[in-house]
Amino acid sequence: MKYIFFIEIILLFTNSCSGNKIISLEPDGLEKFKALTIKAGDLKAVFIDNTELPPTHRAGYNGIAELYHTCQDSTIFVPAYAGFNLEHIFNGDSLIQFFEPRINPMTLFRKSENEVLLHQKSTPVSGVESLIEFRLVEPCFIDITFRCIFHDKQYLRHNFIGLFWASYINNPPDRNIYFRGIAEDQPSDIWISAFSEKHGTKSTHRAINDEYELFFSPDFRASLANNYSDYRYTKPFYFGRFHNMVLAFLFKSSEIIRLTQSPTGGGNNNPAWDFQYIIHNPKIGKEYSFKAKMIYKPYKGDQDILEEYEIWSRNN
Repeated sequence: MKYIFFIEIILLFTNSCSGNKIISLEPDGLEKFKALTIKAGDLKAVFIDNTELPPTHRAGYNGIAELYHTCQDSTIFVPAYAGFNLEHIFNGDSLIQFFEPRINPMTLFRKSENEVLLHQKSTPVSGVESLIEFRLVEPCFIDITFRCIFHDKQYLRHNFIGLFWASYINNPPDRNIYFRGIAEDQPSDIWISAFSEKHGTKSTHRAINDEYELFFSPDFRASLANNYSDYRYTKPFYFGRFHNMVLAFLFKSSEIIRLTQSPTGGGNNNPAWDFQYIIHNPKIGKEYSFKAKMIYKPYKGDQDILEEYEIWSRNN
């Protein structure tokens, strides 16, 4: 079977009400799938659109349905749910359509032997079109590029757009997340071990230079996104422990990244290790993007993850 190893960005010369050209991120010429299993090095990942994958994976969860390493005998993600799951799109108003990305169709494409694409057309409420590229890299990495375009000028009325991802972790002995940062009573940079005692309580950790006060209506329902902790992170990465393994998320973006967590997001004893991508002063028709890297391997200590981040950030 032959695959086309590129994405053709289709320029649609259809004018919007403002007269701007609308750009589509939809891949052209690639085969569509409901689910794809990719192996590289020590990793095996099952990618999913947002439909059901029997016998356990429920409809409404997208991204990485299952993730395995040769040194661990179970998937790190809750089998019914997913990891790197695009969960919410928000502008601070009440979420008219809760879990908008989850309940509107997504399409999964295979780009190459170790690369998949997850595309969502402009969503009905927020008008956000998105494309996520996942690439497995030996021995234990997943390189990720997220791209999006906004198609609805009215939805930008509060001068920001937030996108929220969740990763539901399968009953780990340690539900904390770890990052470099400062605490309210400790101004120097240290390792932070963060735990939210209750869903929506001190759930989001902002960067040390993130002073944006975003609009949130009183009836805003995604409580994890706007309840802030006393911590500030100093480097854009975090990780969690899963038995003998570590799962790390590394980020590079010119926009705002916020780290978020829930102790029970995936059910009792199943935490959600999440993050947000906040775009300030967004424009219609302009493409926005960030890069991320997931690392899943045996845990060798906190310093090992810091070194992984420093190597990656120098090369990206």
